[in-house]
Amino acid sequence: LNVMTRRSRMTHSVERLVISAPVEIRTEAGTTLILCLDGDVSVPAAEPVRLGPLDTLLSGPVSTGLLVQPAHEATLFVIRIGAVAGND
Repeated sequence: LNVMTRRSRMTHSVERLVISAPVEIRTEAGTTLILCLDGDVSVPAAEPVRLGPLDTLLSGPVSTGLLVQPAHEATLFVIRIGAVAGND
């Protein structure tokens, strides 16, 4: 998975997870994206969300973490994007 951001303005990280049990995914001050590569997962938040293969959930800085529950084994990519300090 290739994620590109402008180096002087943004930071990013990519984490690959293979899950078969519920997991809490931490979110940070910026933007967090959860890409479901394969499998099916649900996120029981204020508005429950279901993700299938190649679906992506975009989470802003409001939440501190998201519980992700797989139906069976699922592969996720968690992408976190933040601003570089001093570029407000």
